[in-house]
Amino acid sequence: MSHNTKDLIEAALGKVKADLVVKGANLIDVFTGEVIEKASVASYDGFVVRVIWNEEDLDNYVGPTTTVIDARGQYLMPGLIDSHLHVESSLLNVREFSKLEAIHGVTAAVVDPHEVANVLGYEGVRLFIEEARRSLIRVLVEAPSCVPAIDPSAGIDGGGAIIGPKEVRSLLTLEGVVGLGELMDFRGVLGTRSHVIAKVEASKALGKVIDGHAPGLHGAELDAYMVSGASSDHESSTLEEALEKARKGMYVFLRYGSIGKDLEVLARLASELPDTRRLTLVADDINVIDLVEHGHMDYIVSRAIELGIDPVKAIQMATINPAQHLRMDDLMGAVAPGRYADMVLSRGLERISVSMTIVGGRLIYANGRLLRDPEPFEYPSWARNSVKVRPFSADDLVIMLNDNLKSVRANVISVRPGSMITLKSVEELSVEGGIVRSDASRGIMHVAVIDRHKASGRVGRGFIKGLPLTKGALAQTIAHDTHNLIVAGYDPKDMELAARAVVEAQGGIAYAEGGRLKAMVRLPIAGLMSDESYERVYDEVKELEGTLGTAGSGLDSVFMVLAFVSLPVIPELRITDMGLVDVKEGRVIDVIVDPVSRAR
Repeated sequence: MSHNTKDLIEAALGKVKADLVVKGANLIDVFTGEVIEKASVASYDGFVVRVIWNEEDLDNYVGPTTTVIDARGQYLMPGLIDSHLHVESSLLNVREFSKLEAIHGVTAAVVDPHEVANVLGYEGVRLFIEEARRSLIRVLVEAPSCVPAIDPSAGIDGGGAIIGPKEVRSLLTLEGVVGLGELMDFRGVLGTRSHVIAKVEASKALGKVIDGHAPGLHGAELDAYMVSGASSDHESSTLEEALEKARKGMYVFLRYGSIGKDLEVLARLASELPDTRRLTLVADDINVIDLVEHGHMDYIVSRAIELGIDPVKAIQMATINPAQHLRMDDLMGAVAPGRYADMVLSRGLERISVSMTIVGGRLIYANGRLLRDPEPFEYPSWARNSVKVRPFSADDLVIMLNDNLKSVRANVISVRPGSMITLKSVEELSVEGGIVRSDASRGIMHVAVIDRHKASGRVGRGFIKGLPLTKGALAQTIAHDTHNLIVAGYDPKDMELAARAVVEAQGGIAYAEGGRLKAMVRLPIAGLMSDESYERVYDEVKELEGTLGTAGSGLDSVFMVLAFVSLPVIPELRITDMGLVDVKEGRVIDVIVDPVSRAR
């Protein structure tokens, strides 16, 4: 309870007048699953102190300074919670992100800043936490568990920072840090590697929640992973996988973000299970265009309802369920006495349409207008100059052969927009002038990853198919999780141009075509986030999306997919600055399988 327990008790009895009263709403009771008509709620000092089923004694709580909101005909629900989110994927800084969260009824977000951590390390995470404290909503931070995502000794990925057990332990003690971020190195867990186990043990000792990342794990391996303390998973892609995890007590996060849309498949789970307490809705990664044009948890809850999930159950999956997972349901996730006065008013129930957002008893957003601004925060220069690259040319970005070959067979990364899973494809490619060529007719592009942390000159080269881009080249410093510089394109010269533009801007996304730079989004904070307003970033990204549209692609299907092509913890084939990685085998493999024919 609040430090001022006496005042809260007196406010609940009407002896101290409420700060805020919401009057006559249809209250979503997430404990019983009921919709209670004509309910009123009083809050004091940031907490709900009274829930009133009728208005008979409402006057006891209203004083001369009480703000009274007439909510007749609207639905009052707990503030929405996203249990698993990476702010960096929005391209916004935390404060600008929090504005959009408030607009869309999100009052708490559990964020794992492992993107910033991979670039700026421990001190970068501390900066992120400091900025989070200045946001409009509750930004609950998790200490990144896998920085880098893969043990450097594996030799398959080169990163910029390392956060070890000592740093994790320190972060877990900071105010606002609620748990250990997604435990992506599940092989390290199953192999009981000492540095992984030390982070887990530190979290357990402090009573912190441990979030999981367990794509495809089942049977004994899943059980062993859960024994470590991992209590959730957001990587289930089939009903069978999700059901096994839920039956064993895991919180199954049903993802619906800008790229991962597993909710489309997994919604049946929520409709068919008699008890949905272990199911939670999350975004994971969501970009600024989707946030502005569609929304966030309000949109995800609405989509869940469209897919057949009962509206109250869908709301529970974005309120009380995540609060229980966080072990914070005594403070949040419900409109009930003693909980934070984090509440949302929606014009409807079948589709969430936010009219007001209240955080800690303060009205933050009402009827299309933000009523408050986050506190200012400035990142230091070292966090804004993180792109360090050795000089390179177009030839450094493609595969060149000394042999007098006419064509070769090559391992190619095959992507599917809307899925984070990649496949290995073997394709015949022509060789001209010693360069293994791309093939626009089959949508096969060059792809390269350049070390941008230590200026080592390391470049991983390969090919990718399935990106719906018919021409040009796209370069970006968003390449999960180490965030090296990744570039894909048909023409090596365009690839060089786009990559150079990103380096000069100290981070961002650039598209080049026909020898010209066509669009650019600058992301100077760690090469991941903008320092501009969300409106300005939206305009820049929208322009980029329009430019990509003329090249045959939408933003999500290129930028977001390309961002995950270098993450060597999700099957099947990835590319890093070390080269082409077979995730299942955990090693770098050759791009060229064998020659097909030789030139005469």
